[in-house]
Amino acid sequence: MSKANYYKHQFIYAILAALHLQIDRFMYRLVHCQPYEMIIYHWIMKLYDKGKAIDDTIDIIYKARNIFLLKTDACVV
Repeated sequence: MSKANYYKHQFIYAILAALHLQIDRFMYRLVHCQPYEMIIYHWIMKLYDKGKAIDDTIDIIYKARNIFLLKTDACVV
């Protein structure tokens, strides 16, 4: 495994752990195109590509997830 891939995997792992998501379940659901996991993974990769720090990424995803879920819930009611 190259150094770049190692850091990417560590980045993903740290973010998923902070979000209290089990990696094996997350990856299984991602492979099976579950919407929540696909959105989270897309956000993680986008922030990784922008060079964001792990702590900044966690904060951004927490905020984005709350906004996304609040908008989704508001539409359902």
